[in-house]
Amino acid sequence: MRHGVRRGWAAGAAALTLLAATGTAARAATPGAAPGAAEAGRPAGGAARPGSLPLGPGGLAETRTTRDVAPGVALTTITRGRVSPDDYWTIEVGIPTSSDIPPSPDPDAVTAVLGTHAAADAVVAQLTAAGWTGQAQPVSTPAFSDVRAGVIGYRVRVGRYATQVAANAAAGQLKAARFKPSVVYTGFDGDSTTGPWVVRALTIDVHRFRGTVAESHDATLAGRRTTAQIAQDTGALAAVNGGFFVISPSDGVPGDSAGIVVEHGRLLHDATNGRVAAILRDGGRRVELKKLWTSIELVDEHGRTHRVEGLNRTPGVIRDCGGDAEDSPTSLPRHDVTCTDPNELAVFTPEFGGPLPTGPGTEAVLDAHGTVVSTGPRTTTSVPAGGRVIEAIGTEASWLGEHAVAGHRLRLRTKVTGPGGRPVGFGPDDSVVNGGPRLVTGGRVAIAPQADGLVHPGDPSFYYGWVLRRNPRTMIGTDGNGRLLLVEADGRQASLSQGLSIAEAGQVMKSLGAVQAMNLDGGGSTTMVVGGQMINSPSDATGQRPVGDAVVVLPSRRRS
Repeated sequence: MRHGVRRGWAAGAAALTLLAATGTAARAATPGAAPGAAEAGRPAGGAARPGSLPLGPGGLAETRTTRDVAPGVALTTITRGRVSPDDYWTIEVGIPTSSDIPPSPDPDAVTAVLGTHAAADAVVAQLTAAGWTGQAQPVSTPAFSDVRAGVIGYRVRVGRYATQVAANAAAGQLKAARFKPSVVYTGFDGDSTTGPWVVRALTIDVHRFRGTVAESHDATLAGRRTTAQIAQDTGALAAVNGGFFVISPSDGVPGDSAGIVVEHGRLLHDATNGRVAAILRDGGRRVELKKLWTSIELVDEHGRTHRVEGLNRTPGVIRDCGGDAEDSPTSLPRHDVTCTDPNELAVFTPEFGGPLPTGPGTEAVLDAHGTVVSTGPRTTTSVPAGGRVIEAIGTEASWLGEHAVAGHRLRLRTKVTGPGGRPVGFGPDDSVVNGGPRLVTGGRVAIAPQADGLVHPGDPSFYYGWVLRRNPRTMIGTDGNGRLLLVEADGRQASLSQGLSIAEAGQVMKSLGAVQAMNLDGGGSTTMVVGGQMINSPSDATGQRPVGDAVVVLPSRRRS
């Protein structure tokens, strides 16, 4: 589901420097280049031919094939570039810190991280003493709208290997010598390369297509299914993986969303407040990319209200953060971090599925009329048909025990707002898929990693792996004619496709005609299904990854 590196091996002083609030967005430059060297992350190496992907130097071979999937739905497959003789396999050596960081449950996480120049030099000296030759290399970020261009840290690399097998063998020796090695391919770095790349774009002409495009969790919010399974169960003509979701039970219920969910006009999951999401209105005929916030309350028979922190998620754990001021370590969005709150109240609806999360605390079971039928410890395994279950921990458990009285009614009231607190309403054919960051606005590449939670204070390594390095990506947007674009780029496969950095993802969407675009989940989650068949090459060694939800293209105007 996620891209990037394990957090925390080296949290050196090389933190990202944020732009001052001047009101002017800086243009992004190529990683490692001087500020202003290229527009919004435009890869170095010369201008691309008009109409070609802005990847690598100009003049690279590029082929495009387009076929009709259905009236108004076209699939374009683009291959560009070739394996570069300058790219090779190497070993990145972790820079240890005084803190003990537990292993990440994320299958995309690797152990290589960044540190200060001094820390990197110290590891190089240790390698030299052990008979290895290492290099400390600076890593730079391009400028984004809220991140300055410049060096964010230093990595340590050892060796140049023709094959991954040879690099793995050397990494095994380094590990035996008590270093922390990981094998990387330089084509994935985000620097200049000749590729190759494989990008696929589904273009849905909403003026001709008679079907529906919607977010779908398939049967339940909880649980993980492959994009192909979701496509099959919904009868979709095509599908791509959807938003971010929970992988580890320590972060919530696996498969549950890490952000807002709206299906058929109903809010089903609280938002990562302040993070961008894609609103698919009228069955995908209109798309809005907006930062969203949610406000959820219980209302008793006397009109008194009480705040609800979670909707269809485990109380006390907030994946990707973006909750409220009581959450630790932050109330702001922070991608791939699970915030906590010891005092929370969450409501579950039948759409969640089961089983419900258990643990210390109190629950109240409500029937289809909102009447409290029972209260007690958290033991209920599923939500009754048409009813709700309220779970509370800490001080909120005491409140629930006092106010959820058998025979009394509690009503759930939800509100979604956009920037400036303006209400955002939904109709029965509207759905919302979470994601981020925003890539294109008004036809221009506009990316704000800090605001979207991709900058982790004291940990430049996450940003390095998630934003700067090339990964598989899935994206959604619309072009100037109002057509919907669902795009995937294969990645982390040296001889097939390198993947995209976040800056490149924005440039690719712009080159495909997007006037607005947003990143969806990616990495091993990136999948495209057409006609019931997976047509891309997932990066996970095990193949297609089970995900939380998908964006489905349905053949008729019916519910997913």
